[in-house]
Amino acid sequence: MQVVAFISGKGGVGKTTLAANVAIALAQKKRRVLLIDLDMQNALRLHLGMDPGDIAGIAREGISSKSIFKSPFGVKFIPFGIVLKHELEEFEAVLKQDPHWVRDRIFSLDRRAFDFVMLDTPPGPSVYLQQALLAAHHALGIVLADAASFATVPRLFSLVEEYTKANRHFAGFKLLVNQISEQSELGNQMRLALRADYGKRIVPISIHHAQAVSEALAFEQPVLKYDAACKASQDIQYLADWLLTNTEP
Repeated sequence: MQVVAFISGKGGVGKTTLAANVAIALAQKKRRVLLIDLDMQNALRLHLGMDPGDIAGIAREGISSKSIFKSPFGVKFIPFGIVLKHELEEFEAVLKQDPHWVRDRIFSLDRRAFDFVMLDTPPGPSVYLQQALLAAHHALGIVLADAASFATVPRLFSLVEEYTKANRHFAGFKLLVNQISEQSELGNQMRLALRADYGKRIVPISIHHAQAVSEALAFEQPVLKYDAACKASQDIQYLADWLLTNTEP
């Protein structure tokens, strides 16, 4: 069982959308996948066909076989849940008191039940990011090819280094460039700058911008189902293949 954390230095980079679609791509390749939402925005459920009125999630039910939902897209998931302010504060207090809360509960699951556990996290430093990186074998840092994302990368590397010091199973962190447009001169310049500065620390696959991605979310579908032939869907399939090659034991 490989644990992969999806992280970012800023919001709006498509991290949750990628986490959901990569999990579905892996499921299409006959891998058993569990997605866990560690972002209080609770948005992962919107990609997986969950009833918008359902309040259940990790903040109340924790991580166990009883808290897992089945999606119609071949993956299982645990949403963050809809919580009141005091419930969120109580949950965060538990996580701060026990930095390995997420890790211990993931590995208390039947390890034969899942090939991958994928964690979605809020942007920037947080107790949720710390929990995810202490549980993860691998981390993908989602960035856009723009100046704002470029500026967050050094801090993101620092956070990964800081939060994985006590994780002897952590195998590595790579950047993944999302929503690229071949027609954007500035975007191409930023991609070149990222590769010049970080080289082999970047996944050798970038995800193209496609209108179908936002359209799919509006219809509460993953883009792999909504438009499997669009460039972004093809890139996500390539990314899933890359993950299989570079993460599976």
